[in-house]
Amino acid sequence: MLGSGDGLAVLEQAMRAALTTAGAALLEAVLSGEDGYAGPRTGCGCGGQAAYAGVRDKTVTTVLGPVRLKRAWYHCRECKHGFAPRDQQLGIGGGSLSPGLSEMTALAGAEVSFARAAALLAGLAGVTISPRTIERSAEATGAAARAAAGAEAAAIRTRAIIPLPPPEPVPDMLYAETDGTGVPVRASETEGRQGKSEDGKAGTREVKLARLFTVSRLDEDGRPVMDAGSSTYVATFDGKDALAELVEAEYLRRGGEHFRQVVAIGDGAAWIWTMAEKLYPHATHIVDIYHAREHLHDLAAHLAFITPDPAQ
Repeated sequence: MLGSGDGLAVLEQAMRAALTTAGAALLEAVLSGEDGYAGPRTGCGCGGQAAYAGVRDKTVTTVLGPVRLKRAWYHCRECKHGFAPRDQQLGIGGGSLSPGLSEMTALAGAEVSFARAAALLAGLAGVTISPRTIERSAEATGAAARAAAGAEAAAIRTRAIIPLPPPEPVPDMLYAETDGTGVPVRASETEGRQGKSEDGKAGTREVKLARLFTVSRLDEDGRPVMDAGSSTYVATFDGKDALAELVEAEYLRRGGEHFRQVVAIGDGAAWIWTMAEKLYPHATHIVDIYHAREHLHDLAAHLAFITPDPAQ
């Protein structure tokens, strides 16, 4: 068999299938020792008290395959909802994917289409889930990440969290680069929005985003060299005011007050300079080279009647 050319590949696939099946069985056995029972009553998220209502099964898809769990179930008479404390303990909440598989689907779903992500997970990890499941998981992960980032930003801005100063030695300069761009979305996401196409329909939604990075040295031509791995990003679909709050928090988190020089980079839009003036008024404002050339070209076009033949 191994001499047939593809025999080793077949053996690898068979071994992986056997190992994941055994691993899933072992994981299920380990998890079966605890069902999350928290007494006859336990607190509900609505503020009420939920009563124990027996045991319910749930199948969770993991990186090793499906695993069946038994969980103590509680029902709240006030909000009429039920829940299993064990789900929260295991990090599965109301979903059906394990934390490890959720991370894998989020990474794959962010890189390629959901259908392609499903094919990649099946081929590379041996896990079979539908594109729709990947879509729901990726959206839930994104929503959770957005909520967590927003909560952290609010805590930093209100000084509920005091960021540590940047590690020594502090890089010489901190750059804050801001822009807005269109992101292709489903038609339902653009309903009622004015677009730039001939029919007036929007095919994208504008996301406003910023990147902060540091510079510690210049190259031999005297140009700043970005420090490797120093870039961090913030972004929002909620407009420039929401972005300003996220940028302020990120600027504070990175210890912006400790840098010798802060540089704001933009395309020349008034909202970018207004935001920079408010958040770091001491910063140097620089129009990026692409838009600087574009503005210069527009100016030359406006002045063409004065110099009809620039070559002269």
